[in-house]
Amino acid sequence: MKRSYKDLIKGLITNDRVCLSKLISSIESDPSSIFKIIDSVKRIPNKVYTIGVTGPPGAGKSTLTNQIIKKFRSMDLKIGVIAIDPSSPFTGGAVLGDRVRMQEHSLDTSVFIRSVGSRGDLGGLSSSTSSMIKLFDIFGMDIVIIETVGVGQTELDIIKISDSVLVTLVPEAGDGIQAMKAGLMEIGDIFIVNKADRGGAEKLAREIDYMVSLKHDSSSRKNKVLTTQAENDIGVDELIQEVLDFRAHEESSGALVKKRNRRKISELNTMVEKRLRNELEKTKETATFKELIDKLENGLLEPEILVQNVIDLIKKSN
Repeated sequence: MKRSYKDLIKGLITNDRVCLSKLISSIESDPSSIFKIIDSVKRIPNKVYTIGVTGPPGAGKSTLTNQIIKKFRSMDLKIGVIAIDPSSPFTGGAVLGDRVRMQEHSLDTSVFIRSVGSRGDLGGLSSSTSSMIKLFDIFGMDIVIIETVGVGQTELDIIKISDSVLVTLVPEAGDGIQAMKAGLMEIGDIFIVNKADRGGAEKLAREIDYMVSLKHDSSSRKNKVLTTQAENDIGVDELIQEVLDFRAHEESSGALVKKRNRRKISELNTMVEKRLRNELEKTKETATFKELIDKLENGLLEPEILVQNVIDLIKKSN
């Protein structure tokens, strides 16, 4: 039997995983449905802590994410994971070894992994990503990990939805330069040189540390550069401790609240645009709008005049 929207939201609040999954599907197919959900819930707990894991392809982000999940679960924390497709292993579309590694969490009711397509407003993060974080928050997750696809603008936009950003690199030639060119140096809170058993790891770590020191403000906390071998669970404990220390510092200094408030303002602009686009699409189906377009095509109306007419139509429909 199909559950009503009201029942799904009730289930979300009472930690029903099926309801969470269905509501995530709902916002993926219709991003505007988040408005109905929030209107029903009224208030989001704002307790979840979001961690972005980003970096170039082949840096071992998936293996590292898997280890981070295990460490946080050992602290009895509930974890949500948003894996950005198409290359995320959580969908089973990548390497078989990655699928096998993730199977250990498949029966854990305190871990919920969801993949999303790399499309939408947030530079490839998917327009539903920020809404998914809200659902995880309402559901009662403690931590949400967002693993990016590893290419393009996505890496820079991860800062828009994360409380802390982990930039993962590997000691291959050119990684340091590429990181600087891509702007990753500007968004990273913690830098990780993974696969540190390879040659050049310490050299890359020193290069990054130097770059970090150049942008370091005496009033702020210096961003750390760590080396790990995620495959062998080496250096991951130190990474988790650094994440916890970073969070504690930002909470005590008030920086976390300020960061989240800035994000809310940015999100408001995005939401307003999204809502207006949604209303515009509905308006386009009306006979009046089609008449206006005909007049525009026949040179009887200027675009500037049409804009005001469209706004009036949206107002009337509401």
